[in-house]
Amino acid sequence: MVRSTRLLCVGYSLVIVFFYDFCLLSNIISLLSGVLGQIKLEQSPSVVKKPGEAAKLSCSVNGFDKANEFVHWTRQKTGKTLEWIGRQSLSWQEYSSSFQSRFTLSYDVSSSSADLSIRSLTEEDSALYFCAHTHCDALDYWGEGTRVTVTSGASCTPKLTVLSVTTGDGQTLVCVIEDFSSENLLIKWKRNSNEVSGHNEWPPKKLGDSYSAASVLKLKSSDWDSDAVYSCEVTHLGKTYTKKASKDQIFNVTSPITVTLKPLSPKKMFNNNQAELECVVSGQDNDIVSGTEITWEINGELMRSKIKEATMFEGSKHSIITFNSSDWRTVSKVRCSAAAEDVGPVIQDLTVNKGDGTEPKVTVHVLPEKDIGQEASAQVTLVCLVSSDVLQDYYIAWTEDVGQSSSVYYDGIDFPPRKTKNGYSVVSVYATNKDKWSGGYVFYCNVWPAGRGNRMKPSGVSRAMGNATECGDEDEYSSLWFTASSFLSLFIFSLSYSLMLTLKKEKKQQKKHHT
Repeated sequence: MVRSTRLLCVGYSLVIVFFYDFCLLSNIISLLSGVLGQIKLEQSPSVVKKPGEAAKLSCSVNGFDKANEFVHWTRQKTGKTLEWIGRQSLSWQEYSSSFQSRFTLSYDVSSSSADLSIRSLTEEDSALYFCAHTHCDALDYWGEGTRVTVTSGASCTPKLTVLSVTTGDGQTLVCVIEDFSSENLLIKWKRNSNEVSGHNEWPPKKLGDSYSAASVLKLKSSDWDSDAVYSCEVTHLGKTYTKKASKDQIFNVTSPITVTLKPLSPKKMFNNNQAELECVVSGQDNDIVSGTEITWEINGELMRSKIKEATMFEGSKHSIITFNSSDWRTVSKVRCSAAAEDVGPVIQDLTVNKGDGTEPKVTVHVLPEKDIGQEASAQVTLVCLVSSDVLQDYYIAWTEDVGQSSSVYYDGIDFPPRKTKNGYSVVSVYATNKDKWSGGYVFYCNVWPAGRGNRMKPSGVSRAMGNATECGDEDEYSSLWFTASSFLSLFIFSLSYSLMLTLKKEKKQQKKHHT
C-alpha cells in the first residue's frame, strides 16, 4: 500500500516536470528548426486623432501558427503601468472587461495583420499600444509600439531652431522643437550625415494644445571649428524635419530663404467675397528659391486644393490660396511653410482673432482743415478707428461716393490691433486729394469683423460733415493718430530706402556688366 502511494506521487511529479519541461523542449525544437527566430511583429505608424474619431492599429505578424497561437494587445499611458486589452487568434478573440465596448480585435488574413480598432476615441485613449506574441503562456515577442494621441488641438508641423552657446571648453548646440501635436518624437544629431551620440534630451512637455522639447549636444572646440555641418533631425508622425548648423551658418546666415505671409486684401474681400492669402519665398540663390516646396496648413490640416503658384521675378516664389467668404469664416489658424534640399522648413503663422461677437465702435477722422495744404493736389489723410473691448481682427476697405453709392473698394494702410486702456483698437489710414475732398465726395470706412457672415454698416466722413470724431477719449484718439502718423512716416522711409537699394544694386550690376 505504501509502495503504490509512493509510485503514484512519483508519477504525478514526473507529469508536472514533463509539463513544465515541454515548453522548454518546444522552444528548443522550434529554435533548431529556425521557426522561433523568424517571429516578427511590425506595427503601424503613430497617429493623431480628435475626440470622437476612430483609429485602426495594425500588427503585421509572421513566423508562428496564427490559428493556434495568440497575439495580445496592451497599452501604456505616460507614467502608468501596462494595461492588457485582449488577445486574438484567427478564430478567437478575448477582451479585458475594461475594453469590451469600444475595442475590436480582428485578423486580416490577406495581409497577415492582427488589427485593433478603437471607436469614439477620447483623450484618455492617448497611449503607446503594443502587440505581442505569446508562446507557452509568456509574451516573448513585442512590436515596437504605436503611439495614439487624441487631442482637440490642431495637428501642427514642428518648428525647429538650433541655438549655439560658447562654453569654456567648447560649444553647445541646443535644438528647440516647438508647436508639435504628439509627444511621440525621435531626435537625432548628425555630423556630416553621420549620427553622433552623447546628446541630452528634455522630453516633450505639453504647453496649451501643443508640445515642446529640446535636445543639447556638447562639442569640443576643435570639432566646432572644423568645416563640419551638424544637423538636428526630428521625426514626428512619420515625417522627418532637419535643421542644420555650422560655425559659418549659425553666426552669419539664418536661412537661405525668407518666408513672408502677406495679410489678405480687404479690397478683394469686399469686391469678390473672397479671402486671398499670399505666401512669398525669397532669397539670394534663385536655384534654392525655385526648388522650394511651399505647403499650406489650415487649422492644422494640410491643404492641397485652391492653391496656385507663380514666379513674379527672379529670386522669389509665390503661392496663393483662395477661400470664399463662408469657408474663410471657419479658419482660425493659417500656416505657410517652405522647405528645400538641405534647408529646414521656414514657417510663418497667421492667427485669426474672431473676438466674442460683440459690435465694435467705428469712427472716421480727418485732420483739421487748417492742417491741409491749399493746392488742389494736397493730400487729405483719413483715419478709420475701430474700437472694441476684446481682441478682434477686422477687414477694412474704403469707398468714395459722389452723388451715389459706389461698389468699388480700395485698400487703406492697416495697422495691427493695439492695446488701449479701454480694450483694443485697429487703425486704417486712407489718403485722398484736396480736389476730391472739396468736391463733395463722401469717404466711407467699411468694416467686416473676422468670423462674421455680414459686414457692418459703413461709417462716412466728408468736408460738409466735418471731422466725425465721436471718440469719447481724446487721449486715445490723439495717441492713435500719432501711431498712424509714425507708421506712415516709417512706411514712406522704408519704401524710399528699398528703392535706393534697388537702384544702387542695378547700377552696380550695370557697371559690372560693362566692365
